[in-house]
Amino acid sequence: MNYYFIVNPVSGRGRGKVLGQRLAERLSRLSINFEMVWTERPGHAIELAERGARAHSVVVAVGGDGTMNEVLNGVVESGTALGLIPVGSGNDFARAVNIPFDFDQALEVLLKGRKRKVDIGKANERYFHNGVGIGFDAWVVHTSLGVKRLRGNAIYLYSVLRTLMKYKPVPLELSFNGSVKIDDYFMISVGNGVSMGGGFYLTPDAEIDDSLFDLCLIQNMPTVSILRNLIKVYSGTHKEDPRVEMHRTDRLRVESRQLFGVHVDGELFSLSVQKLDIEIIPRGLEIIC
Repeated sequence: MNYYFIVNPVSGRGRGKVLGQRLAERLSRLSINFEMVWTERPGHAIELAERGARAHSVVVAVGGDGTMNEVLNGVVESGTALGLIPVGSGNDFARAVNIPFDFDQALEVLLKGRKRKVDIGKANERYFHNGVGIGFDAWVVHTSLGVKRLRGNAIYLYSVLRTLMKYKPVPLELSFNGSVKIDDYFMISVGNGVSMGGGFYLTPDAEIDDSLFDLCLIQNMPTVSILRNLIKVYSGTHKEDPRVEMHRTDRLRVESRQLFGVHVDGELFSLSVQKLDIEIIPRGLEIIC
């Protein structure tokens, strides 16, 4: 196989640059046939992935879930296999497909070349691999963009606490599995993978290749209850709360007369959405894991 590595140098609070250089040295010593490119701006990985998919058998994202999402959107219609060296703050998709967080182990998995078909999703016109968050979770992502000194899920936890002080849910109409639900949902998580935010198990029973999303619908509740359930999300036991609904579906429509926020794979999609259509694409991605 010949590899095309797309490195995000700012992923993982700058770890991407260091590990990208280390990766190039290692591959050269191993006489691996590869090309390496570096992202320069948001959205750049999509362009690079489209180009790389035309001339290489494997396109590899070196970064976090956001980098992986861009690379996915660049290769998804080409049928090119996708690899991942996880370098980000969350790495939730790597967790879902059992790619090690350790650099050496992740590279070993990549070079073994074992391929697996997994599901992906589409939110309006944006493809995603791990999940979508609607409502509070999207505003948490927005808040996290201003956090500079923390790493890992500490970023998410800090952003949650900051966002709690000002977030107000809006009425949402959900259509799925032939039913319609209307409520001031605090947060909605659409999980293809088991976790979001760097290890928060909002959809702990999700399977990456079962042709279904797991939905976690959290009703509005007092702040103290939100904090109590936040602790439970680490283990996935929040789903035992009667104000938390779990469902499975292959598609979901979310509508509102008011604007609501959405994140896709941990990256802010928009804070001004009024209609969102989400559908699953069974085994739409070939991943090396």
